[in-house]
Amino acid sequence: MLKKTITWIVITQISVLVCAFIFYKRLDLLSYINVSFVIGTIFILISMAGYVMKGRFFDIVFYSFQYFFSRMTERDREPLSRLVPQNYQSPLITGIVTILLMLCALFLY
Repeated sequence: MLKKTITWIVITQISVLVCAFIFYKRLDLLSYINVSFVIGTIFILISMAGYVMKGRFFDIVFYSFQYFFSRMTERDREPLSRLVPQNYQSPLITGIVTILLMLCALFLY
């Protein structure tokens, strides 16, 4: 998992630099701060949504929607917590590292 997380951090930092160049037409500290804040926040929000869905919070609502809107049998119905991917720690760590690097850049700015 550590190797996967480090790979995601490197890919995220490369995408921050590419997006900063695409959206701001230059690479400077302010554009890096802005783009890394957005990308880091997206990663944290995605991982927190996965954590909430995995915690069986929306299972009853999802089950009632399946019951009301589909013609599935009882055997085919799955709770939402089983359909959500298991790994939400890697995006969370990637988002936190991105936000921490953004805060370091903000301190330098």
